Amino acid sequence: MACTLAALWAGAARCAPLERELHVVVTVDAEQSWSKDDPKYPGHQWSKATSRQRWELKTRLRSDGKLQVRDLLDPDLNTRMEAKTIFLARQAKALFEQSGKPFKIPHTDAEKSALMQEMQEQIMGCKGQETCTHDMTLQYAALMAAIEFPEALEEDTVPGQYLYFLPFKGCADESRVTVDMAIDGERYNKDVDHLVQFSEHRSADTVNASDGLALCEHFAAVIDTKEPKKLVRQENIFIPRPEGTTDYTERGHTSHRQEPQPLIGAAMNWVNDTLRHAPESGNASATLPLPMSLNGNSTWLGLWQGTAKVSLQWTFSNVAPTAVAAPPK
Repeated sequence: MACTLAALWAGAARCAPLERELHVVVTVDAEQSWSKDDPKYPGHQWSKATSRQRWELKTRLRSDGKLQVRDLLDPDLNTRMEAKTIFLARQAKALFEQSGKPFKIPHTDAEKSALMQEMQEQIMGCKGQETCTHDMTLQYAALMAAIEFPEALEEDTVPGQYLYFLPFKGCADESRVTVDMAIDGERYNKDVDHLVQFSEHRSADTVNASDGLALCEHFAAVIDTKEPKKLVRQENIFIPRPEGTTDYTERGHTSHRQEPQPLIGAAMNWVNDTLRHAPESGNASATLPLPMSLNGNSTWLGLWQGTAKVSLQWTFSNVAPTAVAAPPK
């Protein structure tokens, strides 16, 4: 049976593998002021700041079509951790069996020590390659879970209702993050013992930033086929941090640096909260307070005030499955 929406919410026992694309677009328009009056320093320190940011990402997730008994993203922490422990333990068992290795849970201290040694050797064999290290760590973490909770490997005896959408090898993804930030004001400079004017400009336009993992590795989604409102749970909306330039001018001197640029934390938190349990597609907007510095540097203390106008559009839609590359001959 094809995994159509009608089939899912009609209670199909199992569907064919399904692939979906998550597409998220966020725009942020922020303004902020800073002020500080300290009797230890002469004069009124202040700044005005603006920031325009746009975040767009697309990534694919895949379901094997099997309806699971537990919600992998249940809002209750204990229930969620139990579901993840059981799922990871079963994944580890399947991986070991696919590789032809016997899946034997160690019981004695010597067996556990041997397993730890094997894990360390295999992770060292990755030679720092992020994806390999990630996969090996996940595999052995799941095996450790199976050791602690052997009942996790027992088959379920009740029908499932949750469809997991997870990362997969070769997942198609793309992202683009742009930042344009300007700050102007006056602050105390201890070298000259008086107020000086300063300006700061930050910019970035980064395509397909990577932390060494595929973008899809940062995501997971769950569909509850018995959910009356047909909502989707998202674990996390990961926005790659862009690399860009920072120009800071004070007392006639300008420094120029290439560095990661800050994203607006309040907007990121709101996007995650909005999509944690949301329809398959939609849009939303909000005006958020900004009590922390836009440039990520709040060491100057003082009072930060401002707002960020945020708009969000998203879809989590069915797509044709990604073709699997044929193994080399």
